[in-house]
Amino acid sequence: MSLYTHWTCFNCRKSFRGLSTSESKAEGLITKRKCPECREELYNFGIYFQPPRRQAKKAWTIIELLAKNGYRFQTEGSTVHINTFILAGDKSRYEDVRQCIELEKQSQIDNQIKAKIDFYKQEKRRR
Repeated sequence: MSLYTHWTCFNCRKSFRGLSTSESKAEGLITKRKCPECREELYNFGIYFQPPRRQAKKAWTIIELLAKNGYRFQTEGSTVHINTFILAGDKSRYEDVRQCIELEKQSQIDNQIKAKIDFYKQEKRRR
């Protein structure tokens, strides 16, 4: 596993490598970074992030959508999950990715509701 993580600037559509946040906190280093070109704040996308080409504007809009929804490439498992269930291939469309993210959020909400209902049913049986 690499010690370095990818810091991404959506304004410039560039990715930079630097120390991971866990390593930076342990050493007392600054964890927020700014882009050297546009001075916008960089987004920590994780160790396993593979940035698209700079000219691929559609791919960068999809990556920005992932960032806004909290997806990161911190572990191999999260990378596989994003590539398999969210992106579903190399030629992903923005609208398809947005729908996959919404479906995943809805299923998480449904699972939480179901877990609460099951918990209340078990509590009622105990009484």
